[in-house]
Amino acid sequence: MKARFVMIVAVSAAASGVAGAQCGAGVAQQGCQAALDLVNYMTPQLATAIAGGSPTLAQSGALGGLGRFALSIRGTGVMNGAFPNIGDKPFLTNSAAQTYTSKDAVVPGVGVDFSVGIWKGVNLGATHVGGIDALVSALYLPDVSEGDISIKANDGNLKLGYGIRVGVLDESIITPGVYISYLQRDLPTVSLTGESSAASGAGTATGTFALNDFSVKTTAIRLVAQKSLLIFGLSLGVGQDSYKSSARVSAAVTSPIAGSSTGVASLNMTRTNVFGGVSFNFFVFKLAVEAGQVSGGSIKKTVNDFGKPASDSRNYVSGGLRFAF
Repeated sequence: MKARFVMIVAVSAAASGVAGAQCGAGVAQQGCQAALDLVNYMTPQLATAIAGGSPTLAQSGALGGLGRFALSIRGTGVMNGAFPNIGDKPFLTNSAAQTYTSKDAVVPGVGVDFSVGIWKGVNLGATHVGGIDALVSALYLPDVSEGDISIKANDGNLKLGYGIRVGVLDESIITPGVYISYLQRDLPTVSLTGESSAASGAGTATGTFALNDFSVKTTAIRLVAQKSLLIFGLSLGVGQDSYKSSARVSAAVTSPIAGSSTGVASLNMTRTNVFGGVSFNFFVFKLAVEAGQVSGGSIKKTVNDFGKPASDSRNYVSGGLRFAF
């Protein structure tokens, strides 16, 4: 299956972290562990591509009450992503750890964010405080079948996320708009299958592996300040991201020896997210770009060696259009 397996997973998408990792013993244990390690290694990267920066691009404070809403279409890319090439080597039947290479590449994510004004807030003369917006996000993941690779959504291809934004300060001539938000964004739950390379000597074997009920869930808390300056605007934000993933993993050795192994992967991780952005006003819409970094947290080292730590800091860029009414 080669490296295309992890490429398809990605395209579809300062605290402590805990990773659960356990596969049954046998000739397929290393293959099962490789699949389990892949879940834990890719989760922080996929989650960064999902969560991104601000909940709504180029938004200044709360929307301003009932009858107002905003829609943003965005794409996010984790610029220093790394994909382990699990399919490029055979499984080891003696349960020893395998050393894999990782390919540097962008980990993308695409989504739509929608916000609706609920309450205007308290009038303080030149500004308002305490305005409330409801937030909704949508992520679509298609089923894919390419050669020996299969990815299929278990509970529908569309996944909705929900959250809330509270205006700390509405933007005025002299003050920026400031808000706090909470938003949950998840990938659709999927099942994936792939295979390793052919056996290449004693102690190696061809095999298949699977990730069943693979889910990635994120929650993002943000504090964002935005100021419009005639035809463009500037924003700064900081927040905390929490990631959770789980999957039932399995591997089966097919040649020259037969055997199978199963396990359960689980990951909890919390990271710090800082970002800044610029937007340009085009009357009916805004064009916005954000750049940020997630860092911190910790994660148990993978059993198999992928060359780079899963807990590395990740840089990302988000861009898209915002429409407000």
